[in-house]
Amino acid sequence: MEIFTYTTTANYCDVNANNLLSNVGILRIFQEAAALHSNSIGFGPNDTPNTNLTWILLSWKLKVFSRSRWNSNLKINTWANIYENVFSYRDFEMYDDKNNLIAIASSKWVMLDCATNHIAQIPKIVSKEFNTTKEPIFGKRINLKLKEPINILNSLNYTVNRRDIDTNYHVNNLNYLHFATEALPENIYLNSNFNNIEIMYKSEAKLKDTLTLNYFLENQNEHIISIKNNNKLNAIIKMWED
Repeated sequence: MEIFTYTTTANYCDVNANNLLSNVGILRIFQEAAALHSNSIGFGPNDTPNTNLTWILLSWKLKVFSRSRWNSNLKINTWANIYENVFSYRDFEMYDDKNNLIAIASSKWVMLDCATNHIAQIPKIVSKEFNTTKEPIFGKRINLKLKEPINILNSLNYTVNRRDIDTNYHVNNLNYLHFATEALPENIYLNSNFNNIEIMYKSEAKLKDTLTLNYFLENQNEHIISIKNNNKLNAIIKMWED
């Protein structure tokens, strides 16, 4: 299968205060497309009790060109490629109702063996169905190596709630972006669109964990948030304008 196409609409939960698609909303729709693609070959969330395998996200890279409004029609193209029988690189395109390309993203995944809680080799049937000849959306496979800067400008704590947990019993990857937004200074939050985002996930956070959200500013326009639990890094997020 070269490309999987998913059509949907921008839901109310996907738009921001200006009634435009938010970054979390865009990534939620991309995540849904990825789940539906996996489901189409028997490796979606409903199949985990039988396969004993689940997908774990390692990183996101997002670029937004424009933002649709609530209830707008959207078309998502997604495709994947398996590397070294362990990593799955998945790319995305989002088109609006006039067929304009409004966002692209790339992501990196592994499969987890639910019995051992260790990374598993990706089954051959998945490799056969996912492997594509399409070029990576950003020209090459993403290989994020984000680092935590030194000078913390803002910091706050957050306790993981039940609403933050997904089917893998840890914090859903989209919620880290919510957490990062809370760490931003108010003037940055109100006056920035952040059409570029990179997220690197390092370790899972679970219910009742107390997370420390640290905010940094680099090169005058790169806003970086580290998310940690007892000094163990859970994720680093970098956001910047065009």
